[in-house]
Amino acid sequence: MNKQLSLAALLALILSGCVAKNTSETEITPLPEFPNIQATNTHLKPIPPEPEARIVQNDIYQYYTPSNTEVIRDGRYTLVNISPEDGQKFLLEQVVSINILPKNKRNLNKSVEQGLRSTLQHTGLDLCYASGMNVDHNVGTLFSRPLPKVHYQFGPMKLYEALQMIAGPGYEMTLNEVTRTVCFKTRISPVDHQKKPLEEVTSTTTTEIIEDK
Repeated sequence: MNKQLSLAALLALILSGCVAKNTSETEITPLPEFPNIQATNTHLKPIPPEPEARIVQNDIYQYYTPSNTEVIRDGRYTLVNISPEDGQKFLLEQVVSINILPKNKRNLNKSVEQGLRSTLQHTGLDLCYASGMNVDHNVGTLFSRPLPKVHYQFGPMKLYEALQMIAGPGYEMTLNEVTRTVCFKTRISPVDHQKKPLEEVTSTTTTEIIEDK
C-alpha cells in the first residue's frame, strides 16, 4: 500500500514539472520579411522639374509705336491690317454705344452702379463692389445715386470717357489690370469747371507753279 502511494506521488511530481516547463517556455514566431523600402525607392524614376514659363520678348505693351502697324495684301487690291487695334490691346480704349432706356420711358429707376455695369457689359472689364476691401467709402454713395436720364442712351464713345462721364467730376477712375476691375475714388483736387478754350491749329500749304515759257 505504501509502495502504491509513493508511486502516485512520484507520478504527480513528474506531471507538475512538465506543466511548469511548458508554461515557462514561450514559443517565438519570426515576423514575415518585408522588402526594404529604401532599396525599392532606388528603382523609381526621378520626377523631372516642371519647365519655367518664358516671358515673351515681343511685348506689344512695352514696345508699341504707331509705326508698328502692319498690313498684308488680301487679294489684288485689298490691304488688311494685321496689327491689334488700340481697343483690343487697351480695353478702356474700345468704343461703346449704350441704350438702356426702358419701354416705359417714365420708369427711369436705375442707379449709377447699374449704369456703370451696363456700360461694362461685354467689355472684358468688371466693376468693383462698394463693400470691397480698399474701396473708397464714398463709392457706396456714388453707386446708390439715381442714374441721370442723359446717361441712359449715349455713344459711340471711348469706354474710359463713358465711365468717367457717368461717375462725374467728383471721382477719379482706377483700373486694376491684373483683375481687370474698374473702380473709383474721391478726387483730391477739385476740377476746374471753367472750360478751356480749344487751340485751333492751322496749316498752310504753299504751291509754286512754274509756267513753261
